[in-house]
Amino acid sequence: MDIFLEQIVVKKNTGIDLLKKVGIIVAGLIIIVISLFVLPAVVPILGSISFVFAAGAIYGMWFLLTSFNVEYEYILTNGEIDIDKIVAKRKRKRLITVNCRNFLEFGKYNPQNHAGQTYNSTILACTSIDAPNTYYAVTDHKKYGKCLLVFNPNEKIVEHAKQFMKRSVIKD
Repeated sequence: MDIFLEQIVVKKNTGIDLLKKVGIIVAGLIIIVISLFVLPAVVPILGSISFVFAAGAIYGMWFLLTSFNVEYEYILTNGEIDIDKIVAKRKRKRLITVNCRNFLEFGKYNPQNHAGQTYNSTILACTSIDAPNTYYAVTDHKKYGKCLLVFNPNEKIVEHAKQFMKRSVIKD
């Protein structure tokens, strides 16, 4: 019987994300003020296109601020996990495709356990690394090398994925 499960998780914004948003808003407001008030006063001939600059700044602020709305989609199909990153529901990018049979380790994620480890790449596809249901998988991927994958699958995906893994890799 074929197994097909999917789940979408929303990434939580961090304090650094909040600072970036404030910086975008401040920079956008400065550009708007300069284009509407300073530019027409200094160069009167450009006064007619100052509204275009202000509108461009508003659009740029909207575009950048909505880019912080990130979701991850996990799709489990017969032991193969596809993880996509969805930005502002307008752009989708495949982060990784990996077969559960190729996992070297799998279990609950604890950052201290991976502090001394070296990985060629790390893929964080989770709401937050501090979330209680965060899992990790270590795999030898053809594109990323020894890769640490950190994600938040629900219990249904975890149970079905474990069916395809070797028992020795499960570290629960």
